[in-house]
Amino acid sequence: MVEERAARPRWQLAAETANNLTGKLKSPPVPVYQIAEQSGVDVVFADFGPHAATVAGFCDFENAKLYVNRDDRSERQQFTIAHELGHWLLHKELFLTDPARYPVLPRFAHPDRDNVYEKEANCFAANLLVPERLLAPIKKAPVQDLARAFGVSPTMMGYRIRNV
Repeated sequence: MVEERAARPRWQLAAETANNLTGKLKSPPVPVYQIAEQSGVDVVFADFGPHAATVAGFCDFENAKLYVNRDDRSERQQFTIAHELGHWLLHKELFLTDPARYPVLPRFAHPDRDNVYEKEANCFAANLLVPERLLAPIKKAPVQDLARAFGVSPTMMGYRIRNV
């Protein structure tokens, strides 16, 4: 059985787990799709039918699949893959044991900001998509240029610059 833990995000664990996956990269963008596949999970770009307007993606822990909304922009898809990979690597055992604790990633709305697992998955995604060691030397460049180079949204890049 998975033990309950304190409701504090494990920021360092999330960042280190992501950084271990990008340590050999010399420049952006991060090949998040390939990293997910190499981490033992299949990435599936799917038609979410009536849920396409509200769901960005989700992880099927039992079948080792990350489902990504095929209608989303590539920058959003990259974040969805990274976020769900964070759940796969950091929370798989917990969510297999207690599936009701796993929230599907909404497409436009913000997930529960108080959810420790969502915070960890977001931290993992930020560190995976925009590794600090690749951003630090160029972070004075315009946000739009950096976002384009890393394949992320300007919003995500702005957040990352503020937190590096």
